[in-house]
Amino acid sequence: MATIIGPTLPDPYYSTVESIRDELVDKFGVDEYVNPFPHFTLYALDDDVDTATVEAAVEEATEEHSPFSVHTDGIGIFPGNVVWLPVAKSPQLTALHSDVVRAVENLGTAPEPYYEPQRWFPHVGFALDVDDERTRDIVSFLLEYDFEWDFTVDNITITRPPADRSEYEVVASVDL
Repeated sequence: MATIIGPTLPDPYYSTVESIRDELVDKFGVDEYVNPFPHFTLYALDDDVDTATVEAAVEEATEEHSPFSVHTDGIGIFPGNVVWLPVAKSPQLTALHSDVVRAVENLGTAPEPYYEPQRWFPHVGFALDVDDERTRDIVSFLLEYDFEWDFTVDNITITRPPADRSEYEVVASVDL
C-alpha cells in the first residue's frame, strides 16, 4: 500500500465511481477497491513518508496552478487485469503532474514506476487484479455506462493506509 497524491473527483462523478465499484463487488465478486476515494493518482510514495512534509511540498508545487477541466472517456486495462477509466492528458494536467512529481519524488520511495512523467497514464481505477474471465465481463458491464465526462480539478488530496492497514484515510487536501 502507498501514500497516494492526486485529485479526488467532484460529484456527481465521485458518487458514480463509488456506486460502480460497489456494483463490481456485488455482481462480480471483486475485492473492494483498495483506496475508496475516487481519484486519479499524480504520484505515489511508500506509506511511511511524513505526510506533513508531503502536504507542504504539494502546497508549494501547486501555488501557481488554478482549477482546470479534464476529460474522461473509454475503458482501459493494465497488465494484471486492472480495469480503469482514462483521464485525458492536457497541458494543464501535465504541468500539474510534473510540478507535483518534482516536489515530492525525493521525499520517499515510489512503490511503482508508473507515475513517472514518461510512463504516467492518468486514470480512475475500478477493479484490481481480476482474472481474465471476470475482466471481460467487467468491461462488458462498464461499456453500458457513458464515461464521457468533463469535470474540474480543484484539489490535490493525500491519502494513505492507516497503521493497522485497514481502509485508506484522507490526511490532507490542498485546494488549487
